[in-house]
Amino acid sequence: MLPATLALLAGCADLPARQAAEDDTSAAALAHEAAQQRLHTAVQAAQPGQERLATARRALESLLADDRAQARALHPYARALLEQLRVRQQVAALAEHLRRQLDELARASDAQALELDALRRQNAALQRQLEALAEIERELTSPGLPVRPRTGLPE
Repeated sequence: MLPATLALLAGCADLPARQAAEDDTSAAALAHEAAQQRLHTAVQAAQPGQERLATARRALESLLADDRAQARALHPYARALLEQLRVRQQVAALAEHLRRQLDELARASDAQALELDALRRQNAALQRQLEALAEIERELTSPGLPVRPRTGLPE
């Protein structure tokens, strides 16, 4: 009975050390899970078609700011994803700039098309006037009207 009691007491004496080890393991697991959750949140928010890039950036920056070993293990992934987000934001900004330029060019093109139409109408009107003047000249010089020859001497 004494050996059993001693073994029981020895097991109880070891209990705080076991509990501390389990707490450390549990805390490490929770820290790892939290780091993975931040990375997962960032990946989900960064999906194409999602306009939650700011959420993704905050999650990644939070993960990169975490200096625990469990988080440091995910830092390379977080840095790579953060760089991809930066590039996507730059491309989106460039695309928006190009869209604005295209809109401006389209408006300018429309204005030029209207001006060209006005110039064509004006040209057609001037061409009609020129043809009318040519017709008047033909009528004035028609063979039915006597034309006096010029002699160069004053009359």
